Amino acid sequence: MIQIYQLEGFYRVAMAGGYARAAREFPYPITQPGVHAQVRRLERELGVRLFEQAAKDRSVPTRAGRTLLAFCAPFFDELPNVVRTIGRGAAAGRLRIQAGALEIQEILPAWMRRVRTAYPDIDLELGEIDGPDYTRLFQDRVDLIVDHQPQLPRGVSSLVVGSHYSFLVAPAHHPLVRRQRATPAAFSREPFVAFSANLPHQGMQFSALRALGAEPRRITRAPSVASILSFVAAGLGYSLVPWPAKHGPRSRGVAVIPLRGKGTSFPIVASWRTTSEPDAVLQAVLGLARPSASRRSRAMS
Repeated sequence: MIQIYQLEGFYRVAMAGGYARAAREFPYPITQPGVHAQVRRLERELGVRLFEQAAKDRSVPTRAGRTLLAFCAPFFDELPNVVRTIGRGAAAGRLRIQAGALEIQEILPAWMRRVRTAYPDIDLELGEIDGPDYTRLFQDRVDLIVDHQPQLPRGVSSLVVGSHYSFLVAPAHHPLVRRQRATPAAFSREPFVAFSANLPHQGMQFSALRALGAEPRRITRAPSVASILSFVAAGLGYSLVPWPAKHGPRSRGVAVIPLRGKGTSFPIVASWRTTSEPDAVLQAVLGLARPSASRRSRAMS
């Protein structure tokens, strides 16, 4: 089995051009015979020669050695920088974010621009989701979830990063819109454009309709706010949609009426797995979530 110390011996001989120089450049005490023994063990494991004598005091990699060096050199080249970064607790590395479509469209661009400006060494990886999957948090397959999250499981911390507001959307040419009588109750006999059944947003739509005194009859289903707006513009019905800005969505042929009162706005939450060790990258990104908002987060016990 190949050991890391064998690869290190090989790497240092290849970079120094010989065993004696490699022994002098090691970051810890080692003799020339010790370096030679590391390389010989590696050669026995691989069954090939890794160096050939190019001059009296110079060894160069064979073709097999060059192949191995191309693989392991980036690791040993970058290791000192990684160690320094970890030791300083610097905000550098990859952050994996999963978010809903609206959050990706309306919340994340400005937020991630602030992150990129302040912390250029943070790599951002973004994926779109239909709803939060906390299993991925606990399996360390994602670092941050950004969405409406009304119920958080134990072991998850969160920060409010925005708000969704509710809007009645209807065809702009509809008589109720022209007479300024557009309310969910007034549209109760009209077809309703709902989110697809597999999305958690559909249940929120129906709960809001009941609270506003309306009950959908004929239902058309669509997978996103954008598709709902397209259906409404085509005259296929009315709908209730969330939007992460008070002005609401803008779509040609659609009247957008803000809904007021209890239950018509709800928080957008960033959630992450609660850990005992501080995560400099995560905290840096969360610190820029809302420029004028409180930075306080709440841990779910």
